[in-house]
Amino acid sequence: MESKVLSWKIKKSKFETHPSITMVSTNTRELKEAKLKPLEAGSPLRIGVLATDATLKAGFYQEKLQNEGFEVVLPDKATMEHTVIPAIDAINRKDMEGAQNLLRIALQVLLVRAVNTVILASNDMCDLLPRDDPLLKKCLDPMDALAMSTIKWAQQAVKEGT
Repeated sequence: MESKVLSWKIKKSKFETHPSITMVSTNTRELKEAKLKPLEAGSPLRIGVLATDATLKAGFYQEKLQNEGFEVVLPDKATMEHTVIPAIDAINRKDMEGAQNLLRIALQVLLVRAVNTVILASNDMCDLLPRDDPLLKKCLDPMDALAMSTIKWAQQAVKEGT
């Protein structure tokens, strides 16, 4: 019985020493691995972050992305007031068509500002547009990045026999 407990503790400690797998870190890693090129010569890579006001105020995405050398572009006050917040309100009212249209506008506003990609940093926004929507090709879903990183980590752990 003691050997099973010891084995579990060793495996648990190996997991705990693994670099953290968070949505923010996995998004940053995925962006780095994508080897994107700036849309404007001589400019840094510009990454848009579309999220609720609370998520943007927390600053998690902005801090991590900036620390990795990305320029972060957030929706301006007018975009937040006239598209993002009303889109969330529309979702809460179950007005999916209205929410989709408002989200598309918010995405276009960020894309016009020469961002390479937009992180949809709100669970409500990630599944709002149909999978075949062309705008989604310019977006990154944090949950997808997290799932892929977790799968890669698990495959590596199995390969190493941990």
